[in-house]
Amino acid sequence: MDIAVKKQKKTLLKRVWPLALVIAILAIALNYSAFLLQADYVIDDDTLVYGEVKQGPFSISVRGAGLLVPDKIKWLAASVDGHVERVVVKPGKSVKKGELIIELSNPRLKQLQEETKWELEAIIAESKASQAEQKSGLLFQKARMLDAKLNYQSSKLKLDAQRELFNNKTGAVSKIDYEKTKLETQQFNQRWKIQEEVLVSMTDNIVVQDNAHNSRINKMRKTLERAEQQVKDLMIYASLDSVVQDVSVEPGQRVNMGSNLAKLAQQDSLIAELQVAELLIGEVSIGQLVTIDTRNNTVSGIVARVDPAVVNGNVQVDVTFTEALPSDARPDLSVDGEIMITDIADTLYVSRPIFSQRQSNTTIYKLNQDGNLAQRTQVKLGKGSINQIQVIEGLAVGDRVIISDSSSWQKYKKVRIN
Repeated sequence: MDIAVKKQKKTLLKRVWPLALVIAILAIALNYSAFLLQADYVIDDDTLVYGEVKQGPFSISVRGAGLLVPDKIKWLAASVDGHVERVVVKPGKSVKKGELIIELSNPRLKQLQEETKWELEAIIAESKASQAEQKSGLLFQKARMLDAKLNYQSSKLKLDAQRELFNNKTGAVSKIDYEKTKLETQQFNQRWKIQEEVLVSMTDNIVVQDNAHNSRINKMRKTLERAEQQVKDLMIYASLDSVVQDVSVEPGQRVNMGSNLAKLAQQDSLIAELQVAELLIGEVSIGQLVTIDTRNNTVSGIVARVDPAVVNGNVQVDVTFTEALPSDARPDLSVDGEIMITDIADTLYVSRPIFSQRQSNTTIYKLNQDGNLAQRTQVKLGKGSINQIQVIEGLAVGDRVIISDSSSWQKYKKVRIN
């Protein structure tokens, strides 16, 4: 009977196990179908980039690339027309204030200087001759006035004597002689006064003529000084201790007044001009700390100016240095700059998703625990740095999100990851 029982069990097992296998396969198929139905879109894992939400200190900074440029630049311009005779200094050379850089030539200016000098000498000679002539005439007039004065005084003495005799009725002087002497004395007095007025007029005239001569002489001296200065301006000297950045002329070239000839820059007075993307410039302000990387060294500085205009999608930020520049610093050196915006002691943050904006509400695809499904999630973002951004709401520590471009399937609520 034992043998008969064993045969029955084997027969029952053979009948049941195919049915169980079918049921298992159906269960797996239904489960997988349910899993597939959860997603609206399928995407390959190797096309995605993920980020994990973390918590801790969060430093916010903005990067920009740029150049070191001189803070103090001086263009030497031509003050006169001329031809370039020779270029004494080439770009890159250090020069001291007053050192000759370019020599110009202009024969017309030198000829004008000589002619002006000769004309000044002629005017001075004419002035001296006129003064001598005036002095001679003045002496002659003084002599005539003295004669008139002596004639008046002599006639007055005669009149006083005749008056005394006439009044005493001595008969020595007739009335006719007395009246005649009286009339002569009046005439001599008038002549004396006229000669005095003539002398005063001549003196005033001499002063006026001297002033006119002096004005002409001073004018001609100024003209000569200007001509001499124009000749001096043919020599172009360095106006400060600096490095010659550029010489824009060549020997034999003609230059006009106002043309730029050479560019000078102080080697020890450099600033960094950084180009910051317009999307990142919002939180940059004057006074923020900056770290400048010259590829070989780093040096600290502060934001000195933020350009109000956007050019080609960038905004220029000028940085002045707060410490000595390294030895490799020189004008036009390419540098990278990191502008420190702020430090947050403790917050949630994640690697910055593509197209995410600071201080905004956006949607991000958050992965489930298994990592095979991503669901569109509303997230509030805060301050942003170069590669990371603050999470205000919508995510928790440890959440994994898709940070690569999801714009092509943004309309799907859930996506399955193969």
